[in-house]
Amino acid sequence: MLVALPPHRVVPLLAVLLLALAAPRARAEDTPPSISGRSEVAEVVVDSPGKTKPGTVSSYAQLGVGDPVDDEELKKVERRLLSTGLFQDVHVRTEPLPDGRVRLMLEVKDKASWVVAPTVTLSSGNTGGGVLYAENNLAGRAKKFATGVQVSTGESGLFVGYLDPLVFGFPQLKFSLEGLLRSDRVDEYLPDASQDDPAVVRRTRLNSASGAGELGFILFERVRAAAKYRLSSIDAQAPDPEKPVTEQAFSTGPSLLDTSVRFMVGLDSRQTLHAVTEGINVEGSYEVSAPGVGSEFHYRKFGVLYRHGVRFFKEHNLMLRGELSVGKDLPFHQELVMGGNTLRGFQYRQFRGDTRLTFTAEYHFPLFTIKSLAFRGVGFSDTGVIAFRELPEDGQLRDANGRVIRGYLPESKSGLENATVAQGVGAGLRLYLSNVVLPLLGVDVAYGVNSGQVRVYLVAGVTPS
Repeated sequence: MLVALPPHRVVPLLAVLLLALAAPRARAEDTPPSISGRSEVAEVVVDSPGKTKPGTVSSYAQLGVGDPVDDEELKKVERRLLSTGLFQDVHVRTEPLPDGRVRLMLEVKDKASWVVAPTVTLSSGNTGGGVLYAENNLAGRAKKFATGVQVSTGESGLFVGYLDPLVFGFPQLKFSLEGLLRSDRVDEYLPDASQDDPAVVRRTRLNSASGAGELGFILFERVRAAAKYRLSSIDAQAPDPEKPVTEQAFSTGPSLLDTSVRFMVGLDSRQTLHAVTEGINVEGSYEVSAPGVGSEFHYRKFGVLYRHGVRFFKEHNLMLRGELSVGKDLPFHQELVMGGNTLRGFQYRQFRGDTRLTFTAEYHFPLFTIKSLAFRGVGFSDTGVIAFRELPEDGQLRDANGRVIRGYLPESKSGLENATVAQGVGAGLRLYLSNVVLPLLGVDVAYGVNSGQVRVYLVAGVTPS
Protein backbone atom coordinates (compact mmCIF):
# COMPACT_ATOMS: atom_id res chain seq x y z
CA MET A 1 0.00 0.00 0.00
CA LEU A 2 1.36 3.40 -0.99
CA VAL A 3 1.06 6.33 1.34
CA ALA A 4 1.23 9.85 -0.09
CA LEU A 5 3.23 12.30 2.05
CA PRO A 6 2.30 15.95 2.17
CA PRO A 7 4.77 18.21 0.28
CA HIS A 8 5.92 19.93 3.47
CA ARG A 9 7.14 16.55 4.84
CA VAL A 10 8.95 15.31 1.75
CA VAL A 11 11.79 17.83 1.90
CA PRO A 12 12.69 17.22 5.57
CA LEU A 13 12.63 13.45 5.04
CA LEU A 14 14.94 13.69 2.00
CA ALA A 15 17.29 15.90 4.00
CA VAL A 16 17.52 13.32 6.77
CA LEU A 17 18.26 10.55 4.27
CA LEU A 18 20.97 12.59 2.56
CA LEU A 19 22.61 13.45 5.86
CA ALA A 20 22.61 9.80 6.88
CA LEU A 21 24.23 8.75 3.62
CA ALA A 22 26.79 11.53 3.80
CA ALA A 23 27.86 10.75 7.39
CA PRO A 24 31.06 8.64 7.61
CA ARG A 25 30.52 5.09 8.65
CA ALA A 26 31.85 4.12 12.10
CA ARG A 27 35.00 2.05 11.84
CA ALA A 28 36.10 -0.59 14.35
CA GLU A 29 39.01 1.58 15.46
CA ASP A 30 36.67 4.55 16.08
CA THR A 31 34.43 2.53 18.41
CA PRO A 32 35.58 2.52 22.05
CA PRO A 33 36.70 -0.99 22.95
CA SER A 34 34.25 -2.83 25.13
CA ILE A 35 34.93 -6.33 26.34
CA SER A 36 32.06 -7.85 28.27
CA GLY A 37 30.80 -4.42 29.26
CA ARG A 38 34.23 -2.99 30.08
CA SER A 39 35.39 0.45 29.01
CA GLU A 40 38.82 1.63 27.98
CA VAL A 41 40.80 3.88 30.32
CA ALA A 42 41.75 7.09 28.50
CA GLU A 43 43.26 8.96 31.43
CA VAL A 44 44.33 8.32 35.02
CA VAL A 45 43.93 11.10 37.57
CA VAL A 46 45.39 10.70 41.06
CA ASP A 47 44.06 12.78 43.93
CA SER A 48 46.71 12.39 46.64
CA PRO A 49 46.79 15.47 48.88
CA GLY A 50 49.25 13.82 51.26
CA LYS A 51 52.92 12.96 50.73
CA THR A 52 52.40 9.92 48.50
CA LYS A 53 53.45 10.69 44.93
CA PRO A 54 50.83 10.19 42.18
CA GLY A 55 53.25 7.87 40.39
CA THR A 56 53.43 5.63 43.47
CA VAL A 57 49.63 5.41 43.63
CA SER A 58 49.45 4.59 39.90
CA SER A 59 52.14 1.91 40.22
CA TYR A 60 50.25 0.12 42.98
CA ALA A 61 46.93 0.44 41.10
CA GLN A 62 48.38 -1.55 38.17
CA LEU A 63 45.76 -0.12 35.81
CA GLY A 64 46.68 2.44 33.19
CA VAL A 65 45.76 4.12 29.92
CA GLY A 66 44.48 1.65 27.34
CA ASP A 67 43.47 -1.00 29.89
CA PRO A 68 39.85 -2.21 30.02
CA VAL A 69 37.99 -1.55 33.26
CA ASP A 70 34.71 -2.57 34.85
CA ASP A 71 33.24 -2.62 38.36
CA GLU A 72 35.09 -5.80 39.29
CA GLU A 73 38.42 -4.33 38.20
CA LEU A 74 37.74 -1.17 40.22
CA LYS A 75 37.24 -3.29 43.33
CA LYS A 76 40.58 -5.03 42.69
CA VAL A 77 42.36 -1.69 42.34
CA GLU A 78 40.84 -0.45 45.59
CA ARG A 79 41.97 -3.57 47.44
CA ARG A 80 45.48 -3.30 46.00
CA LEU A 81 45.80 0.25 47.28
CA LEU A 82 44.37 -0.52 50.72
CA SER A 83 46.59 -3.58 51.16
CA THR A 84 49.74 -1.45 50.80
CA GLY A 85 49.12 -0.15 54.33
CA LEU A 86 49.88 3.40 53.16
CA PHE A 87 46.31 4.71 53.11
CA GLN A 88 43.54 4.96 55.65
CA ASP A 89 40.95 5.66 52.96
CA VAL A 90 40.74 4.84 49.23
CA HIS A 91 38.11 5.68 46.61
CA VAL A 92 38.34 4.38 43.05
CA ARG A 93 35.84 5.42 40.37
CA THR A 94 35.49 6.31 36.70
CA GLU A 95 34.14 9.33 34.87
CA PRO A 96 32.68 8.93 31.34
CA LEU A 97 34.29 10.86 28.47
CA PRO A 98 32.58 12.06 25.25
CA ASP A 99 34.32 9.44 23.11
CA GLY A 100 32.93 6.57 25.21
CA ARG A 101 36.11 5.93 27.14
CA VAL A 102 36.53 6.73 30.83
CA ARG A 103 38.75 8.70 33.16
CA LEU A 104 40.06 6.60 36.08
CA MET A 105 39.96 8.54 39.36
CA LEU A 106 42.19 7.36 42.24
CA GLU A 107 41.50 9.22 45.48
CA VAL A 108 43.62 8.30 48.52
CA LYS A 109 44.10 9.60 52.05
CA ASP A 110 47.48 8.88 53.60
CA LYS A 111 48.15 7.35 56.97
CA ALA A 112 50.76 8.95 59.19
CA SER A 113 53.77 7.31 57.59
CA TRP A 114 56.39 7.57 60.33
CA VAL A 115 56.48 6.76 64.00
CA VAL A 116 58.86 6.96 66.92
CA ALA A 117 57.65 4.34 69.33
CA PRO A 118 58.77 2.54 72.45
CA THR A 119 59.26 -1.20 72.18
CA VAL A 120 58.39 -3.38 75.15
CA THR A 121 58.85 -7.14 75.36
CA LEU A 122 57.47 -9.05 78.33
CA SER A 123 57.55 -12.84 78.24
CA SER A 124 58.96 -15.65 80.32
CA GLY A 125 62.72 -15.54 79.81
CA ASN A 126 62.84 -12.28 77.85
CA THR A 127 61.96 -8.90 79.32
CA GLY A 128 63.06 -5.48 78.14
CA GLY A 129 62.41 -2.62 75.78
CA GLY A 130 63.82 0.04 73.54
CA VAL A 131 62.88 2.62 70.96
CA LEU A 132 62.15 2.37 67.24
CA TYR A 133 61.94 4.86 64.40
CA ALA A 134 60.12 3.68 61.28
CA GLU A 135 59.23 5.48 58.06
CA ASN A 136 56.80 3.61 55.81
CA ASN A 137 56.69 6.05 52.89
CA LEU A 138 60.07 7.65 52.23
CA ALA A 139 59.76 10.70 49.92
CA GLY A 140 56.20 9.62 49.12
CA ARG A 141 57.48 6.62 47.11
CA ALA A 142 56.59 3.76 49.50
CA LYS A 143 60.22 3.09 50.41
CA LYS A 144 60.51 1.85 53.99
CA PHE A 145 63.22 2.50 56.55
CA ALA A 146 63.47 1.40 60.16
CA THR A 147 66.07 1.58 62.87
CA GLY A 148 65.77 0.55 66.48
CA VAL A 149 67.67 -0.26 69.61
CA GLN A 150 66.53 -2.80 72.19
CA VAL A 151 67.87 -3.95 75.54
CA SER A 152 66.35 -7.07 77.07
CA THR A 153 67.33 -10.04 79.17
CA GLY A 154 67.21 -12.36 76.16
CA GLU A 155 68.60 -10.31 73.31
CA SER A 156 69.86 -6.76 72.87
CA GLY A 157 71.05 -4.92 69.84
CA LEU A 158 70.78 -2.34 67.11
CA PHE A 159 68.82 -2.91 63.91
CA VAL A 160 68.72 -0.96 60.61
CA GLY A 161 66.58 -1.98 57.64
CA TYR A 162 65.52 -0.64 54.23
CA LEU A 163 62.87 -2.01 51.87
CA ASP A 164 61.99 -0.85 48.36
CA PRO A 165 58.74 -2.56 47.31
CA LEU A 166 58.61 -0.65 44.00
CA VAL A 167 62.02 -1.04 42.36
CA PHE A 168 62.09 1.37 39.39
CA GLY A 169 58.35 1.89 39.99
CA PHE A 170 57.48 -1.77 39.39
CA PRO A 171 55.44 -3.52 42.13
CA GLN A 172 56.74 -6.79 40.71
CA LEU A 173 60.28 -6.09 42.02
CA LYS A 174 61.33 -5.78 45.66
CA PHE A 175 64.72 -5.13 47.23
CA SER A 176 65.78 -4.98 50.87
CA LEU A 177 68.88 -4.37 52.96
CA GLU A 178 69.31 -4.99 56.68
CA GLY A 179 72.01 -4.81 59.31
CA LEU A 180 72.10 -6.05 62.90
CA LEU A 181 74.44 -5.79 65.88
CA ARG A 182 73.30 -8.24 68.53
CA SER A 183 74.24 -9.63 71.92
CA ASP A 184 72.23 -12.75 72.62
CA ARG A 185 71.89 -14.57 75.94
CA VAL A 186 71.10 -18.15 75.01
CA ASP A 187 69.55 -20.23 77.78
CA GLU A 188 69.19 -23.98 77.45
CA TYR A 189 66.65 -26.09 79.34
CA LEU A 190 66.00 -29.78 79.76
CA PRO A 191 63.84 -31.09 76.87
CA ASP A 192 60.71 -31.71 78.93
CA ALA A 193 57.53 -29.76 78.17
CA SER A 194 55.83 -30.82 81.44
CA GLN A 195 58.19 -28.85 83.72
CA ASP A 196 56.32 -26.39 85.93
CA ASP A 197 59.25 -23.99 86.25
CA PRO A 198 62.06 -25.10 83.92
CA ALA A 199 65.51 -24.17 85.22
CA VAL A 200 68.35 -22.93 83.02
CA VAL A 201 70.91 -25.72 82.60
CA ARG A 202 73.45 -23.74 80.58
CA ARG A 203 73.74 -20.05 79.69
CA THR A 204 75.90 -18.84 76.79
CA ARG A 205 76.33 -15.36 75.34
CA LEU A 206 76.67 -15.01 71.58
CA ASN A 207 77.71 -11.71 70.00
CA SER A 208 77.16 -11.15 66.30
CA ALA A 209 77.21 -8.57 63.52
CA SER A 210 75.35 -9.26 60.29
CA GLY A 211 74.18 -7.72 57.05
CA ALA A 212 71.90 -9.07 54.34
CA GLY A 213 70.40 -8.14 50.99
CA GLU A 214 67.38 -9.68 49.29
CA LEU A 215 65.93 -9.34 45.79
CA GLY A 216 62.46 -10.63 45.03
CA PHE A 217 59.99 -10.57 42.20
CA ILE A 218 56.26 -11.19 41.80
CA LEU A 219 54.48 -12.62 38.76
CA PHE A 220 50.72 -12.46 38.14
CA GLU A 221 50.30 -10.85 41.60
CA ARG A 222 50.59 -14.30 43.20
CA VAL A 223 53.84 -16.08 42.31
CA ARG A 224 56.69 -14.86 44.49
CA ALA A 225 60.37 -15.72 44.41
CA ALA A 226 63.37 -14.25 46.18
CA ALA A 227 67.08 -14.75 46.75
CA LYS A 228 68.85 -13.52 49.90
CA TYR A 229 72.53 -13.26 50.72
CA ARG A 230 73.54 -12.92 54.38
CA LEU A 231 76.94 -12.20 55.90
CA SER A 232 77.58 -12.40 59.65
CA SER A 233 80.33 -12.71 62.22
CA ILE A 234 79.74 -14.95 65.27
CA ASP A 235 81.63 -14.73 68.56
CA ALA A 236 80.82 -16.94 71.57
CA GLN A 237 81.67 -16.26 75.21
CA ALA A 238 82.40 -18.90 77.86
CA PRO A 239 79.29 -20.41 79.51
CA ASP A 240 78.04 -19.02 82.82
CA PRO A 241 80.01 -20.86 85.54
CA GLU A 242 77.06 -20.58 87.94
CA LYS A 243 74.89 -22.93 85.85
CA PRO A 244 75.03 -26.75 86.07
CA VAL A 245 76.61 -27.29 82.64
CA THR A 246 79.84 -25.39 81.94
CA GLU A 247 81.06 -27.28 78.87
CA GLN A 248 81.02 -24.99 75.86
CA ALA A 249 78.03 -25.00 73.53
CA PHE A 250 80.15 -23.13 70.96
CA SER A 251 83.94 -22.86 71.03
CA THR A 252 85.34 -19.55 72.21
CA GLY A 253 88.14 -17.89 70.34
CA PRO A 254 88.32 -15.85 67.13
CA SER A 255 84.94 -14.97 65.64
CA LEU A 256 83.75 -17.12 62.75
CA LEU A 257 82.31 -15.94 59.43
CA ASP A 258 78.84 -17.28 58.61
CA THR A 259 77.51 -16.49 55.15
CA SER A 260 74.54 -18.09 53.47
CA VAL A 261 72.34 -17.92 50.38
CA ARG A 262 68.60 -18.47 50.73
CA PHE A 263 66.13 -19.13 47.91
CA MET A 264 62.36 -18.90 48.26
CA VAL A 265 59.47 -19.53 45.86
CA GLY A 266 55.76 -19.69 46.51
CA LEU A 267 52.22 -18.49 45.93
CA ASP A 268 50.85 -15.54 47.89
CA SER A 269 47.37 -14.04 47.46
CA ARG A 270 47.18 -12.40 50.90
CA GLN A 271 45.90 -8.86 51.32
CA THR A 272 45.63 -7.01 54.61
CA LEU A 273 42.76 -4.52 54.63
CA HIS A 274 43.04 -2.50 57.81
CA ALA A 275 43.25 -5.16 60.56
CA VAL A 276 41.88 -8.11 58.55
CA THR A 277 44.01 -10.40 56.37
CA GLU A 278 42.56 -12.48 53.54
CA GLY A 279 44.17 -14.96 51.18
CA ILE A 280 46.62 -17.83 51.23
CA ASN A 281 50.40 -18.13 51.15
CA VAL A 282 52.34 -21.34 50.49
CA GLU A 283 56.09 -21.22 49.97
CA GLY A 284 59.18 -23.35 50.07
CA SER A 285 62.71 -22.27 50.95
CA TYR A 286 66.27 -23.59 50.86
CA GLU A 287 69.25 -22.02 52.63
CA VAL A 288 72.85 -23.14 52.33
CA SER A 289 76.01 -22.04 54.12
CA ALA A 290 79.26 -23.43 52.74
CA PRO A 291 82.80 -22.41 51.80
CA GLY A 292 81.53 -21.93 48.25
CA VAL A 293 79.54 -18.86 49.36
CA GLY A 294 82.34 -17.56 51.62
CA SER A 295 81.37 -19.25 54.89
CA GLU A 296 83.39 -21.01 57.56
CA PHE A 297 80.33 -23.17 58.30
CA HIS A 298 78.66 -25.90 56.32
CA TYR A 299 74.93 -26.38 56.99
CA ARG A 300 71.59 -26.46 55.19
CA LYS A 301 67.98 -25.57 55.98
CA PHE A 302 64.78 -26.58 54.22
CA GLY A 303 61.42 -25.03 54.96
CA VAL A 304 57.76 -25.17 53.95
CA LEU A 305 55.44 -22.40 55.14
CA TYR A 306 51.65 -22.16 55.01
CA ARG A 307 49.63 -19.08 55.98
CA HIS A 308 45.93 -18.50 55.43
CA GLY A 309 43.62 -15.65 56.36
CA VAL A 310 39.83 -16.02 56.19
CA ARG A 311 37.35 -13.18 56.75
CA PHE A 312 34.07 -13.79 58.58
CA PHE A 313 31.21 -11.39 59.29
CA LYS A 314 33.13 -8.51 57.68
CA GLU A 315 35.49 -7.83 60.62
CA HIS A 316 36.22 -11.33 62.01
CA ASN A 317 39.42 -13.02 60.94
CA LEU A 318 40.67 -16.62 61.19
CA MET A 319 44.46 -16.80 60.83
CA LEU A 320 46.18 -20.15 60.25
CA ARG A 321 49.92 -20.72 60.13
CA GLY A 322 51.84 -23.97 59.70
CA GLU A 323 55.57 -24.46 59.17
CA LEU A 324 57.94 -27.37 58.69
CA SER A 325 61.68 -26.65 59.08
CA VAL A 326 64.47 -29.20 58.64
CA GLY A 327 68.14 -28.45 59.25
CA LYS A 328 71.33 -30.36 58.57
CA ASP A 329 74.51 -29.83 60.68
CA LEU A 330 73.15 -26.66 62.25
CA PRO A 331 75.61 -24.70 64.45
CA PHE A 332 74.46 -23.39 67.82
CA HIS A 333 73.41 -19.94 66.59
CA GLN A 334 71.32 -21.37 63.72
CA GLU A 335 69.46 -24.03 65.68
CA LEU A 336 65.66 -24.16 65.51
CA VAL A 337 63.82 -23.05 68.67
CA MET A 338 60.30 -22.96 70.14
CA GLY A 339 58.84 -21.09 73.08
CA GLY A 340 57.76 -17.59 74.00
CA ASN A 341 56.02 -15.71 71.21
CA THR A 342 56.58 -18.66 68.85
CA LEU A 343 54.90 -21.12 71.26
CA ARG A 344 52.90 -19.24 73.86
CA GLY A 345 52.57 -20.87 77.25
CA PHE A 346 56.27 -21.75 77.56
CA GLN A 347 59.61 -20.09 78.28
CA TYR A 348 61.29 -17.99 75.62
CA ARG A 349 63.21 -20.39 73.32
CA GLN A 350 62.67 -23.23 75.79
CA PHE A 351 62.97 -26.04 73.21
CA ARG A 352 65.71 -26.63 70.63
CA GLY A 353 66.31 -28.99 67.72
CA ASP A 354 67.14 -29.37 64.04
CA THR A 355 63.64 -30.43 62.94
CA ARG A 356 60.49 -28.50 63.82
CA LEU A 357 56.79 -28.60 62.94
CA THR A 358 54.49 -25.86 64.23
CA PHE A 359 50.85 -24.91 63.74
CA THR A 360 49.03 -21.84 65.03
CA ALA A 361 45.35 -20.91 64.77
CA GLU A 362 44.13 -17.46 65.80
CA TYR A 363 40.62 -16.03 65.68
CA HIS A 364 40.49 -12.21 65.73
CA PHE A 365 37.26 -10.34 66.35
CA PRO A 366 36.25 -6.70 66.92
CA LEU A 367 35.40 -5.49 70.42
CA PHE A 368 34.83 -1.74 70.08
CA THR A 369 36.26 1.36 68.44
CA ILE A 370 37.07 4.78 69.84
CA LYS A 371 37.53 7.16 66.90
CA SER A 372 40.56 5.78 65.00
CA LEU A 373 41.58 3.31 67.76
CA ALA A 374 40.24 -0.22 67.29
CA PHE A 375 40.20 -2.80 70.10
CA ARG A 376 40.19 -6.41 68.89
CA GLY A 377 40.18 -9.69 70.78
CA VAL A 378 41.99 -12.88 69.82
CA GLY A 379 41.75 -16.52 70.83
CA PHE A 380 44.63 -18.80 69.87
CA SER A 381 46.14 -22.26 69.93
CA ASP A 382 49.88 -22.93 69.38
CA THR A 383 51.17 -26.46 68.79
CA GLY A 384 54.75 -27.50 68.15
CA VAL A 385 56.91 -30.59 67.67
CA ILE A 386 60.71 -30.33 67.76
CA ALA A 387 63.55 -32.87 67.78
CA PHE A 388 67.16 -33.60 66.94
CA ARG A 389 67.11 -36.22 64.19
CA GLU A 390 70.65 -37.53 64.74
CA LEU A 391 73.31 -36.41 67.21
CA PRO A 392 77.07 -37.13 67.06
CA GLU A 393 78.14 -40.02 69.26
CA ASP A 394 80.38 -37.79 71.40
CA GLY A 395 77.71 -35.06 71.63
CA GLN A 396 79.79 -32.50 69.73
CA LEU A 397 79.37 -31.13 66.20
CA ARG A 398 82.63 -29.84 64.67
CA ASP A 399 83.51 -27.80 61.61
CA ALA A 400 86.14 -28.78 59.01
CA ASN A 401 88.90 -27.37 61.27
CA GLY A 402 87.80 -29.42 64.25
CA ARG A 403 86.32 -26.50 66.14
CA VAL A 404 83.17 -27.26 68.15
CA ILE A 405 80.21 -25.38 66.69
CA ARG A 406 77.63 -27.20 68.82
CA GLY A 407 78.16 -28.98 72.09
CA TYR A 408 74.89 -30.67 73.08
CA LEU A 409 73.59 -31.09 76.61
CA PRO A 410 74.28 -34.51 78.16
CA GLU A 411 70.51 -35.08 78.43
CA SER A 412 69.90 -34.46 74.71
CA LYS A 413 68.42 -37.38 72.81
CA SER A 414 68.09 -37.86 69.07
CA GLY A 415 65.41 -39.44 66.93
CA LEU A 416 61.85 -38.42 66.18
CA GLU A 417 60.64 -40.86 68.86
CA ASN A 418 62.24 -38.48 71.40
CA ALA A 419 60.60 -35.38 69.96
CA THR A 420 59.13 -32.77 72.29
CA VAL A 421 55.43 -32.09 71.69
CA ALA A 422 53.95 -28.98 73.31
CA GLN A 423 50.74 -26.96 73.11
CA GLY A 424 49.59 -23.62 74.45
CA VAL A 425 46.13 -22.02 74.30
CA GLY A 426 44.91 -18.63 75.37
CA ALA A 427 43.43 -15.26 74.54
CA GLY A 428 44.66 -11.75 74.00
CA LEU A 429 43.99 -8.15 73.04
CA ARG A 430 45.14 -6.13 70.03
CA LEU A 431 45.02 -2.35 69.58
CA TYR A 432 45.20 -0.76 66.14
CA LEU A 433 45.29 2.86 64.98
CA SER A 434 43.70 3.10 61.53
CA ASN A 435 45.56 6.31 60.66
CA VAL A 436 49.03 5.01 61.62
CA VAL A 437 51.04 2.51 59.58
CA LEU A 438 52.17 0.38 62.55
CA PRO A 439 50.29 -1.62 65.19
CA LEU A 440 50.23 -0.24 68.71
CA LEU A 441 49.90 -2.94 71.37
CA GLY A 442 49.40 -6.65 71.84
CA VAL A 443 49.02 -8.68 75.02
CA ASP A 444 48.38 -12.44 75.35
CA VAL A 445 47.62 -14.70 78.29
CA ALA A 446 48.57 -18.31 77.50
CA TYR A 447 48.10 -21.62 79.28
CA GLY A 448 50.74 -24.32 78.69
CA VAL A 449 48.76 -27.54 78.31
CA ASN A 450 51.77 -29.73 79.13
CA SER A 451 53.01 -27.80 82.15
CA GLY A 452 49.75 -26.32 83.46
CA GLN A 453 51.43 -22.90 83.76
CA VAL A 454 49.92 -19.54 82.78
CA ARG A 455 52.21 -16.95 81.18
CA VAL A 456 51.71 -13.40 79.93
CA TYR A 457 53.23 -11.99 76.74
CA LEU A 458 53.27 -8.28 75.97
CA VAL A 459 54.51 -6.49 72.87
CA ALA A 460 54.19 -2.69 72.74
CA GLY A 461 55.20 -0.77 69.65
CA VAL A 462 57.20 -2.72 67.08
CA THR A 463 60.21 -4.86 67.90
CA PRO A 464 63.27 -4.68 65.61
CA SER A 465 62.89 -8.36 64.79
